[in-house]
Amino acid sequence: MCKLFSSLMLFICLSFNGYVNAKENEHSSKKVYAQIKDIYNPTIQDYYLIQDYLAKGEREGLEKLNYTARRQRNCKIIGNSPDLMPESGMIAVNTDVDDRENCLVLYASFNLHYPAGLKRLIQLVKESDFKGHILYHMGGWPDLEGGSLTLAHVPFAFKPCCFKEAKKLGFKRALWLDTSVIPLVSLNTIFAMIEEKGYFSIKNCHQVGPYCNSKTAAYFGLTHKQTYKIVSCQAGFLGVDFTTDQGNKIIDLWYQAAKDTHAFYSARSDQTALSLVLHQCNLTCLPDCTVNTHSPRRRTPSTLFVVDRRFVQH
Repeated sequence: MCKLFSSLMLFICLSFNGYVNAKENEHSSKKVYAQIKDIYNPTIQDYYLIQDYLAKGEREGLEKLNYTARRQRNCKIIGNSPDLMPESGMIAVNTDVDDRENCLVLYASFNLHYPAGLKRLIQLVKESDFKGHILYHMGGWPDLEGGSLTLAHVPFAFKPCCFKEAKKLGFKRALWLDTSVIPLVSLNTIFAMIEEKGYFSIKNCHQVGPYCNSKTAAYFGLTHKQTYKIVSCQAGFLGVDFTTDQGNKIIDLWYQAAKDTHAFYSARSDQTALSLVLHQCNLTCLPDCTVNTHSPRRRTPSTLFVVDRRFVQH
């Protein structure tokens, strides 16, 4: 009861006293992060400070996101009530708690039904034959010990940050799945593919070009025209083997791209950046093995996942 009362009082205090007015912080992400006393151990107040900046601050580059810009303005790394505070954990599934072979990494913001999608996916995996760990974050930010909180304003940068955290924890292999995903096969099969090839990705139905721009392309040493010949991947799925140079290179390049002022600022931010990273690594032969639940007839024997966006977005 005392804990709940304390959380409630903190929420009321933050709401009325307005910890956070990013406009008073001169609209600069660097100046916002500079106000955080310990960037490696942020407080609830610090998360509210960043949250206000995300919603109201002057964030250069959002206009390049086109139809996804509003979503980024509304991205919630902390909830609007005392019962929606950042939560994280590591769950051992069918394995020893000290095992460090395979890790499923997950993140959900406090938007729409993403937390429900995260909980659904965790439950499905816990009830499966998967052998490994689930490393998850609901709100907050991954890889705090690595200083990655300074990327909280970058669209979908939590994805490479999740991989960085898994690597620091000593896992050999890591797999990212969006919270809308439902596996149709054993994740042990997917991790076997990651171990065999050093990575796992799935191609999309379009090229990078239509969702890219000249400045994003330039970061990767390309012209916008050249990106029209590059196949896009689906950023809702990515697996890497950290015991290989290839797996490490993918995450290092993706993470470094998130630090740039242009690389993640396109209509499909993290997806475009990842697609161009894979292109840099000469990994262009990507399988097509997902299906949207709105078109179940598209399923084939090679279908590995269902993408249930309706569940998390409506």
